[in-house]
Amino acid sequence: MLNVKIIFLSVLVDITQIEELTLPVDDGSNIKNMLEQLSSKFGKKFEDLIFKASENLSKYVIVTINGKDIRTLEGLNTKIQIDDEISFIPAIAGG
Repeated sequence: MLNVKIIFLSVLVDITQIEELTLPVDDGSNIKNMLEQLSSKFGKKFEDLIFKASENLSKYVIVTINGKDIRTLEGLNTKIQIDDEISFIPAIAGG
């Protein structure tokens, strides 16, 4: 088991009721596995905000691992390493 630090910002704090947590994940886990764990823990409202469809991330939430957007890495298949820090950052738009 690996422990990863998860940080929630803005509207995600409203949904999760916490700003951060340490989540144990299995060795060899990837972002998708971790998101499935978090969806089970925080429910449909969390899942609906994170996923556009069952397999695609919403464009309204940026997921970073150690400060790097997972879209610039391997997306949902990005492997999680020990002591990684994963952040959920709601995208901000305006005009």
